[in-house]
Amino acid sequence: MKIHGNEFALASKLNVELNSEDNEGLIFIPKNITLLLEIENYYGKIIINSLRLETQEDEFSLTKKGLEASTASLDIKLIDRYLFKILGDKSGIGHSPYSYFISYDFTSFEKGRRLTDIDWAMFASLYVFACNVLPESVKVELSLAKELRISEENFKRFLKKMPKTIFRKNEHIESRGGNLTFEAEELILSKLSSENKVLFEESPYLKFYSGSDLA
Repeated sequence: MKIHGNEFALASKLNVELNSEDNEGLIFIPKNITLLLEIENYYGKIIINSLRLETQEDEFSLTKKGLEASTASLDIKLIDRYLFKILGDKSGIGHSPYSYFISYDFTSFEKGRRLTDIDWAMFASLYVFACNVLPESVKVELSLAKELRISEENFKRFLKKMPKTIFRKNEHIESRGGNLTFEAEELILSKLSSENKVLFEESPYLKFYSGSDLA
């Protein structure tokens, strides 16, 4: 993958080139085909603004039949997961969506301390954030368990114990997403610094998850 840029800050854009050398199980791009993408960092979520396909064959091969034959096996259904994996590599850009979440001390979950209402509210907001910014094919529970330095089973246990006055889960407990309650929003705003209050109000990913792309 060729990345035209060496950082991926908030609201910045990168031009990315992908070809058959990037085939590694998540995507498949036939030889002589290049994908040209413009991606954007939208509050930690990797947004694909545009995607263009180019062929590297000579002009005599560029018939309708030739193009159909060369692109028939093109498979990029998991391209968002592939970008997430490659950009998250610490030896490269090292993009982490959690860098764009509100700064908060979550060690109470790791160390088994008594949890307060604000702990639960921030935990709920972090869960909603992860549901929004992680690709659909990435397991939210596992990703957040690693971020919080707890086991996946403990994360699921916390999710089940979350007070209903703080968070409303969507459908079944195993389904992705949910919404903060108004009480949780008010509690978070009452505890945040002025800078973090602005982020909480402006970010589209901290309160609700509907399964749709809010960007």
